[in-house]
Amino acid sequence: MEAIVRQESGWILSQQLASGAVITAYPGQPKIVPYFGHLALYGLAAWGFSLSRVRAYLDWYLAHLERPDRYGVTGTVYDYYLDERGAEVPAYTYDSSDSYAATFLTLVRLYYGNSGDRAWLKNHRQELELVAGAMLATLQKDNLTLARSDWRVKYLMDNCEVYRGLKDYAWLLAEAGNTGEAERYEALAGKVREAMEAKMRVNGGYCPAIYRAGLRRRPNWKKWYPDALAQLFPIITGVLTPREEAARRLYANFLRNYPHWYRQTQPENFITTLVAYAATLMEDRWRVRQYVEGLEENIIARGHPWPYHAAEAGILLLALKTYLAGDAKE
Repeated sequence: MEAIVRQESGWILSQQLASGAVITAYPGQPKIVPYFGHLALYGLAAWGFSLSRVRAYLDWYLAHLERPDRYGVTGTVYDYYLDERGAEVPAYTYDSSDSYAATFLTLVRLYYGNSGDRAWLKNHRQELELVAGAMLATLQKDNLTLARSDWRVKYLMDNCEVYRGLKDYAWLLAEAGNTGEAERYEALAGKVREAMEAKMRVNGGYCPAIYRAGLRRRPNWKKWYPDALAQLFPIITGVLTPREEAARRLYANFLRNYPHWYRQTQPENFITTLVAYAATLMEDRWRVRQYVEGLEENIIARGHPWPYHAAEAGILLLALKTYLAGDAKE
């Protein structure tokens, strides 16, 4: 597993452009999707690898903040595509304003936690505040965020990531000595968590989305995305701690519906590494080992075929860091 960590770290870096941006190698045309860039670099930052390259990405993101964007939101970053000359061209849209911003702040925390780069944190204080504002731009009175100002759906995945982003930004503010602001963001995180528990929790799981007029959709466990995968996000983002009964029940329900997820490592039936990360947090070590062995044989050894991309590798590094820490304890 340590060899895979080294290999995948190098492969993630091979997906980074000279500008600092990280590409997602979609079939046909690579794109710069900041959300996936954040997840790709989670692994490097968590391991403390190539932190100067992580910082180069952070600088790229902050240099591309919109003030405001086409939706009237300040502090967001569009997706970009590469033209025939390799120039980065804005797509003038993004999948979500809440998750892009939240996951960026989580990446900053991982970077700072391993670099101690106080100067960078101080120099970019105002820009980070803009990103935090973008994360909360769609926060509603019920303390849940909409994915985008023109897409009025409150997703479980997004709000889990917002909870984590708020917690991480509060930590960064405390590190910078801004105790009052840190407490404010910590309190906001608590409100988002309470809102998810009150409005999205259903028997044995969470509704994956709340639509206009408060319409709640119960999870269809047989529908992989977003329903079933979303159920793991409270565990992945720390909304639930792995030892909580609610987390154990959630993961048991997942296994009941996907008992052989660890076998799905072929490109045609690939299950995201996010599942392996959740399984690692839940100490499901046997299934994680089986999954990683299949991933090495069917994906890594075959040159990383789609749908595996840099974000998958980044989350794999997170999973393996947690797994190997468990080895050390044993």
